[in-house]
Amino acid sequence: MSETVFLTGATGYIGTSLLRKWLESTDAKLVLLVRGKRGERPGRRIADALSAFYPEDEAARLSARIDVAEGDVSFDRFGLDEDRYRGLASRVSHVIHCAAAARFDLELDEARRTNVGGTRNVLDFGRACRALRRIDYIGTAYVAGKRLGIVREDELDEGQEHNNTYERSKMEAEALVRDGMRELPIAISRPSVVICDSRTGRASSYNGFFRALRMYWLGALKVLPGNPSGAMDLVPVDYVTEAVYAISNRPSSAGACHHLTAGLSNATSLEEIAELASLHFGKERFAIVPPAEFVSYVSGMRDTLGEKELAMIDEIMLYMPYLGGGLEFDNAGAVRATGLEAPPVRSYFGRMAEYIRATAKP
Repeated sequence: MSETVFLTGATGYIGTSLLRKWLESTDAKLVLLVRGKRGERPGRRIADALSAFYPEDEAARLSARIDVAEGDVSFDRFGLDEDRYRGLASRVSHVIHCAAAARFDLELDEARRTNVGGTRNVLDFGRACRALRRIDYIGTAYVAGKRLGIVREDELDEGQEHNNTYERSKMEAEALVRDGMRELPIAISRPSVVICDSRTGRASSYNGFFRALRMYWLGALKVLPGNPSGAMDLVPVDYVTEAVYAISNRPSSAGACHHLTAGLSNATSLEEIAELASLHFGKERFAIVPPAEFVSYVSGMRDTLGEKELAMIDEIMLYMPYLGGGLEFDNAGAVRATGLEAPPVRSYFGRMAEYIRATAKP
């Protein structure tokens, strides 16, 4: 009898990749918790996600294994009626919690509603599942916040401050997960910055790294604030997917946290990104300036800039903490558990640049 996997966040970038992996590599039935969005029904959102990767007949065949549950992780019982909730709990054996409010500019209470409250609801659902085999929780390496130096996989709250409400709320959510490990078979996976698929270069338009390179390609971005030599930990979504799959199939991984990161010897730098961008886009390198200098410059320019330019600057300011380096993530436990390491950015940057050139529109 095949297992039944309950997946949250299936319409997100990582979640869609995990959905495809489980559809292609297993015979599992999948229950997808999906919200309606902008008037589009959850079933339609999943159909659109599948049609982006599969021909019509293949998408129809795979859809037969999918049960779409309309709900929201932040609601009690996910907003499902009791019969539907209990019915799912009676057959789900594996939970993968990938849903998150990933915006950096949310109010803390709003970020907590999904990231902390949603995680609490997922853990409660796991407790209700009669045949639960395991839970895989997808967190973020940036629960480390404003720490400096090397971050270990077993570390969480070291008294650090955070750069935004996303980091803070995800740290609080992971604390709940670690408490839940005392009674539930849970493994934690912490990706760093997920930028594209290394095989195809395909990236999400919601990805800040993608948008920055798109602006560079279109000639709108000529300078970035940051540290040229500071470590930047970037990974492709296919590596994250394969690592989560390997971890989920390793019973001994339960009770542990895994950094799905470039690691201590494989990180890139803003300087290297500038060189790669210039090479693969055929443009002059963007300048790298100290963050304080950038902030001072744009502060004096705000009254002369248009709405589009201001929006671009505000977005750069949100991501500025990740351009300065200062953090390195030890991933020894993840490498032992999966036998996998993330490929270096330079090995697939050209494919990402090609994808951006083909899809970027002014």
